[in-house]
Amino acid sequence: CEFFAADITDDYVAHRRHVGAIHARIELPTDIYLAGMSQSFQFLIAELRAGAKKGAKLDDMITAIGKMVYFDSYLVLDTIHSVAKERIAEHSKAMMEMSTPVTAIWEGILLLPLVGIIDSQRTQDIMNKTLEKIAESRARAFVLDISGVAAVDTGVANHLIRITQATKLMGCECIISGISPAIARTLVELGVNVGEVVTRATLRDAFELALAKLGENIGQGSN
Repeated sequence: CEFFAADITDDYVAHRRHVGAIHARIELPTDIYLAGMSQSFQFLIAELRAGAKKGAKLDDMITAIGKMVYFDSYLVLDTIHSVAKERIAEHSKAMMEMSTPVTAIWEGILLLPLVGIIDSQRTQDIMNKTLEKIAESRARAFVLDISGVAAVDTGVANHLIRITQATKLMGCECIISGISPAIARTLVELGVNVGEVVTRATLRDAFELALAKLGENIGQGSN
């Protein structure tokens, strides 16, 4: 038996991690696993004490087996934890992709309705998807609707400003819609410098402005 050989090689560790991956896949509760390991340890101690004389050697054997049991448990539980983190990360990524739908709503116009909380990671994802969509569709106007955003503070405002700056570098005008009186008041109270950011109160107003800007661009291009 590998366990009693106590030969801790890469293959041994890989095998124990494989066991942990199986437990994670079948979603075995960790308390059940630990209870099983504890019972096995107690059984081994009882067998040793029943078949051997008391002495330092017996105590050393019990200590050595205990260390192996704890080491095995660590490898298995660490693997279960790692698999769980990977699943959470994949789920979060999938949710983020679903919650960041950059859509072409008109020839040359993109729309992104934001819902929920905006943080630095999500902002980076929004920026990447938006810039890729602009390059793909050659859009000239991008409407970013924040009426569904849970809260706007200095950090969120700065994130939004960076997105508008990046879209401008791609030759696309960004219009932020969904600016409620509460959000406008918050931005003023925080002293956020919105600079040349174009904003509108409603999505309809933003769409009308996007159409007007698109018309201006087309008119200038034909001269």
